[in-house]
Amino acid sequence: MKTSTKAALLSALVYPGIGQLFYHAYRRAILLILIFSIAAYFYIEEVVSKYQPLIDKIKLGELALNAQALTYEISKNPIILDPKTVSTLTYILIISWLLGIVDAYCIGIKKDASASL
Repeated sequence: MKTSTKAALLSALVYPGIGQLFYHAYRRAILLILIFSIAAYFYIEEVVSKYQPLIDKIKLGELALNAQALTYEISKNPIILDPKTVSTLTYILIISWLLGIVDAYCIGIKKDASASL
C-alpha cells in the first residue's frame, strides 16, 4: 500500500489530521485537529444541553428507563435542537474531515513523487 493511501486512511478512519502527522506536516495537522475537535465539542454540548432535563428526570427516578416511558416523555416535551447551529457544526465537521483526507493524500503523492526521483 502506498504511503499516500495510508495517510488518507489515517485521516479518514482515525481522526482528521492524523495523516498530516504521519507526514510531519504539524501545522496542518494541528489546525485540522483543532477545528474538528472544537466543532465536535460544540455539537456534543448542544445535544447534551437539550437532553439534560430528560437525563435528570431519569436520574431522580421520575422517569422509568424504558422505551415506552421515554417515547411518551419525548412526545409530551419534544427536544428541539437549534437547526442552524447543528447544520453549521455538521458542515464544519464534514468539510474538515474531507479536507483532512484529501490533504493527506495530496501530501503523500508529493512525498511519493519526490522519493521516486
